Amino acid sequence: MATRDEEGGERGEVKRVFGKQQEPEKARLNTAEKRHGLTWTELHAYKDRMLFPILPTMMGVDELPKDISLCDNPFRGLDRCIDKGMESEDPAQPYARMQICKPHWIKFIKCVKRRDELVMRGIKRWERTYYDSLDEPSMKEYLEDIDTKMRYFLYASSHTMDQQKRKRLEMNAQHCAVRHANLINRHRTEHEETGSVV
Repeated sequence: MATRDEEGGERGEVKRVFGKQQEPEKARLNTAEKRHGLTWTELHAYKDRMLFPILPTMMGVDELPKDISLCDNPFRGLDRCIDKGMESEDPAQPYARMQICKPHWIKFIKCVKRRDELVMRGIKRWERTYYDSLDEPSMKEYLEDIDTKMRYFLYASSHTMDQQKRKRLEMNAQHCAVRHANLINRHRTEHEETGSVV
């Protein structure tokens, strides 16, 4: 049995209002998302995307390369575009800002991806020297700490309902896995080299 709205029509049904056919809000959003190639939540989750990769506990921000762009200008451009889009939103075209702000969003996403890659490269470089300066028990403890953090991020991502936060937590887990593999592979390579010499 179909549920009925107060107006008497079925839910999700196209209705006539003042002689015009009105499609349901969810269908309009889906159409706009397919047309523009990004979702409404992706566009509005730019503040979550601006977060930097998590640095190792002992590493200071000043130890990262100085030439990394922090993506402030693309962030401000996208933020301004979305704010202006909300201020001047036309009820007849509620998803217009998806089209207007998409170039800013693309520029911002490219910048953030590049920034995160460079930060991770800087972290791996720093971590190799730091890891080599540790004694054997501390090395093992350091690797276990990275592994524990990775497992925590995976656990937290599996228990969050917010899709954008889940993506961020999964990215943090992936960064921990890359760092862990970087140190293990370096450690194995050194042992293999010394083993072949002896």
